[in-house]
Amino acid sequence: MAVVIPVLDEAAHLPGLLADLESQDLPSSDYDVIILDGGSTDGTRAMLDAHRPDNGHAFFVIDNPGRTVPHARNLAMKHLSDDVELLVELIGHLRIEADHLSSRRRAWAAGVNRHAEALVALGVRVLGPTTPSSTVEGWVDGALRSRIGRGSGQFASFSEAGRTKVPAFATHRRTSVESVGGWNTDFATSQDSDLSMRLLESGGIIERDPTVTVRMHRRTSLLGHWRMAVRYGYWRGRLLRAHPGRTDPREFAPMFGAVLCGVLALSAPGYAPYPVLAYLAVLLAAGLGSVVHSRRISDVLGVPLCLAMLHTGFTLGLLRSPFLGPPRKRDR
Repeated sequence: MAVVIPVLDEAAHLPGLLADLESQDLPSSDYDVIILDGGSTDGTRAMLDAHRPDNGHAFFVIDNPGRTVPHARNLAMKHLSDDVELLVELIGHLRIEADHLSSRRRAWAAGVNRHAEALVALGVRVLGPTTPSSTVEGWVDGALRSRIGRGSGQFASFSEAGRTKVPAFATHRRTSVESVGGWNTDFATSQDSDLSMRLLESGGIIERDPTVTVRMHRRTSLLGHWRMAVRYGYWRGRLLRAHPGRTDPREFAPMFGAVLCGVLALSAPGYAPYPVLAYLAVLLAAGLGSVVHSRRISDVLGVPLCLAMLHTGFTLGLLRSPFLGPPRKRDR
């Protein structure tokens, strides 16, 4: 298998992932690591150039002039060894357990036992950081763990293996990816959902397995969280125009709520505050639930704030997508 990792300015987190990859319980000859740098300016590239894996696994650093994730993954496809059959998607701000790659291999074998060659991808469960690096990162993690914040994609919570449309950090069958032309570089974000929909349309089966996990560092500033929400909303809108079957009605709930408030304000002003009060109560409940989980009293207000920013930013991104170009500013 080949582990493919696009990076851009990941000096703060990448050393941890590199150490995790060296600690895998698979024989080092069983996996390659390919890192594609999109023009980092924070010392990431110098660190990568100096890195020599202690366990001896194959390690490649490649320039990614296209800068984006789909460009990186397509470029990695051109540098794979002939014997590589599986591609493992990771990013620079993840942490993994020592049995991560062997767990992927076992989960893949189980999926192949069920579906044979029809299995084209297998996703994992995404968890937050073991210990948030800041108060804001803890709030963002609480928001993305919430039932009204995690959605059905990358941040989904699930406890049983089964089929999905949107696997997170998937293991892909190399030949399946090649058969649909790889990643679509028109998508700077949501490129994985686009690939998954094309794989499904070609007759493939995609599963996810909760026994395989990654831990993902969250945004550490409110501005970064806001920009992430707008970016995700914008590219989700672009994705839905290409693949209407990816539609999740829950993602339109904030928009419907805003429309309902507007209708009530015009037709029955006395009732207009009730949807707003109900929404605030749900946000507060999510904040209290996060306090129980995290033992951080600040979550009672911080998590509702991050949820409101997530819902508003995502909705504005959706509304922007048919008319304007993509957001330019990075959210990390």
